[in-house]
Amino acid sequence: MTFNTAHLIETASLILVAYLLGCVLGYSVRRILHAGRGTREVAPIAVPVVIAAPPELKRPRSPAARLAATVEEPAPKPVELAKAKLTSPRPAALSAPRNGTADNLKQIKGIGPKIEASLNGLGIYHLDQIATWTKANVDWVDGQLAFKGRIRRERWVEQAAEMARVKADA
Repeated sequence: MTFNTAHLIETASLILVAYLLGCVLGYSVRRILHAGRGTREVAPIAVPVVIAAPPELKRPRSPAARLAATVEEPAPKPVELAKAKLTSPRPAALSAPRNGTADNLKQIKGIGPKIEASLNGLGIYHLDQIATWTKANVDWVDGQLAFKGRIRRERWVEQAAEMARVKADA
């Protein structure tokens, strides 16, 4: 069996022409058959727009007054920073699991081995810890795990509360 280069080129060009002709024909038929579909005119809705009056700006007259106007607030004192850390949305964390044994957090739908390891790294080892999370705690852990909305979507807190209740009853 011998291959003739001229025949191969001719066959390839005929296939290309058939393909392009099919594309053009298909596009044209689709445009004709679907003309007018999906294009409805919608009546415009008048929405009142409230525009607030711009605040009156007073310009400081002296250079000292201008400088005083641009000075920012001083940095917070260490005591204020410590208070801010106390009210942090970070959930209560443990340095190690209680009694040396962590709960199997993978029982919660949506938590696999990697997320369990990440939670353990954050000091979360037990179902009752997750069950007591507040909305702020959920947001903080969400940011740490980089799974925005996953905790709420998969209802980790509710699942953990139910499992912790069953565990306590047993």
